[in-house]
Parts: sequence; structure tokens; C-alpha cells
Amino acid sequence: MPEHAPSLRHHTLDALRGFAVLAMLAVNVQLFAMVWIAADIPGLQTDFSGWGNRAVWLVTQSLISQSGTTLFITLFGAALVLSAQAARQNPVRQWPRLSWLLLLGLLHAYLFWYGDMLVPLALVAMIVVAANGMTLRGLWGLGLGLIGFTGLMLLAGSAIGGLIGSRITAAEAMGFNPDAIAGIEALYRTGFLARLGYNMSIALQSEMMQIVFMSGRIAGCMLLGMAGLRSGFLTGQWPVRHYAWIAAVALALGVLLCLAGAWNALASDFSPAGVLQNRVAQYFGSLILALGYAAAFMLAAKLDIAGAARAALAAVGRMPISNYLFQTLVMTWLFTGFPGLGQFGQIDRLGQALIVLSVWVAQVFGSIFWLQRYRYGPVEWLWRSLAVGRAQAWRLQRP
Repeated sequence: MPEHAPSLRHHTLDALRGFAVLAMLAVNVQLFAMVWIAADIPGLQTDFSGWGNRAVWLVTQSLISQSGTTLFITLFGAALVLSAQAARQNPVRQWPRLSWLLLLGLLHAYLFWYGDMLVPLALVAMIVVAANGMTLRGLWGLGLGLIGFTGLMLLAGSAIGGLIGSRITAAEAMGFNPDAIAGIEALYRTGFLARLGYNMSIALQSEMMQIVFMSGRIAGCMLLGMAGLRSGFLTGQWPVRHYAWIAAVALALGVLLCLAGAWNALASDFSPAGVLQNRVAQYFGSLILALGYAAAFMLAAKLDIAGAARAALAAVGRMPISNYLFQTLVMTWLFTGFPGLGQFGQIDRLGQALIVLSVWVAQVFGSIFWLQRYRYGPVEWLWRSLAVGRAQAWRLQRP
């Protein structure tokens, strides 16, 4: 398979990126709506006894997991190859562009949402961009090696954590007793400023965890994105039968692994061991799911299937950071108190699913409407302008 690095925007990549942005919200909504540990232990806040709420959690864990984030990071790596500057110039010359992304991520994390992914993405990309000069085999090998090494650390942590036993719950082991949860709820319902200090402290902890423990996975996914683009996998250059086999096997295996982990945690009543084992299953399962979704999108493009749906997702994917930050603004307004609605800890998973569907619809139609008038999303335009030091033309010329 020849190395292939097209200079033009690839619409299937845009569609896949749009899918990734929307999929991330289905998982992240739990972190906006409740204390973060409730994503792993869903009975801590809101009702979880009904079949509907359990079904939403199981479907999210099994069909989406962290595959959206994995795809987003992988496609960011592919974008480093798509950029002619990244491919031909000294990697250090990419740092101003990535530095502005880092600043944007810091503002996002510390002012709005501790779960930001732009900060670790920018920091890791500053190093990974130098890998453009590696061979294709080197990219595959180093990427898989880094992901595997991080997975081994997670497995070791899960084994050690399993020694906690069942004398205390996983929530108690992490400091989330009822009084602590009630205090966090009070902060969020009071207002945006009241919860700012708590958000900043969790953002710092989250960034340190991402950089220290998860940077290997982030770098590995970026490297695989580079390799996937240069090998032709992410540009539809592989045979249809290859995409079909990869999509079928990876999606089936990924769903089974993620579902097994989630079901095991549920059956154990979210014991410390069950929660940690589920995290391991989600770690590996989400990687396999991401591969399956990528192959499925390439297959659909080669067979010209679901063209309208792919075009709609491509609109979302052409302004990914704008849509990602828009999700934060909407979720912050919904779940934080003044000037928001203060619904933190009040909406169950069925309600969260309806919110996610509503935001998806708004983002699809909003992105299509915007791109009929402008070249870039608003945040993408600002980022480009700051990176080159001058305002970019962004209005489309009317005939």
C-alpha cells in the first residue's frame, strides 16, 4: 500500500471528525451533569433503578465508550500530515499554532470545564509533530507501542486497586461520600463563580493525570493517525473488502469488550474491582471501536452509502473546535447556577440523552447554516488568524 498524503481536505475525514465530536458529548454529558465519578458509578446521583436509565448507560458504554475522543485525537494526528507546513518545515514552526490551541484549552479548562482535552492534545502534539519524518513502519510500531505501554500501566493500576476488596465502595475509596457530593452539588447550583475554584482544582488534577499517565495513549493515537493517512487507510485507498472485514470484526469485538466490562461492573454492584476492570475494558474496547468506525466510514464513502448523513457530519467536522466548545457552553448553562439553570445532579440519564440528541440536531443544522456563509467556524477562524498574525478572510463570496 503506497504512502499517501493528500493536500486537499478529505470530506470523509471531516465526516468522521464530525461523528467524533458528537460522540464525545454522549459521554461527556455525564461529567457536566454530575460528579465525575458518577460516569463510572451511575447510582451515585439521579435515579438509576429504571430500565431506561440503565439502558442509556449500557448503550453509551458499549457503542461509544471513549471512541469519540480516540477518533478526535487520531484525526488530529492525521491533520499534522495534511498540513503542508507540518510535512515540509521544521516541526518547531508548528509550535505557535499549537501554543494558541494550548492557551484556548487552558481558558476552556479553568474557566468552564475541567474535562478539557485541548491542553493535553496541544502539549503532546508539540512533540509528536516531529514524527512526520519517521517511516510508515516506525509510526505504526511506535504508536501501538505507546498505546500498549499505557494499557499495561492501567492494567497494573487495576490489579493494585482490586486489592481494596469490598469493605468499602469505589466511591468511598475516591472520597465521594454523600456529604461530599452534596457539597459539590451546592457549589454548582449556586452559580458559575461559586463553582469556579472547585472546577480549577479538578482541571489541574485532570491535566496532570492526562499528561503523566495518558500521554502515551494520546501520542500513540496521533502517530496512528499519521500512519493511517500516509498509508491510505484514512483516505479510502484500501480495497473495499479490507474496510468491510476491519469494520465488521472491530465493531463486533469492540462492542463485546466494552459491553462485557460494563456488564461486569453492573453485576458487581460497582465494586472497586468491577469499576477498575470496566475502565480497562473501555480503554482497549474504545480503541477497537474507533478502528471499526473509521473503517465503516471509509467503506460507506467508497460504496457511496448514506451520502446525506456523511455530508451533514462533515459540516460538523469542518468546525470541530467551535462545536466542541459550543457543547461546553450549552452544558455549563444547563447544569450550573446563575446565570445558568442550575440542573447539576437533577437530570437522570434518560433526560441527559434527550439533551444530547437536541444538541446534536442543533449542531448539525447550525454547522450547515454557518458554512453556507463562512469558510471556517468562528473559533477555527480566530485560531488561524492568531497563528499567522493577521485576520483571515472567512466570508464566502456570493456569486
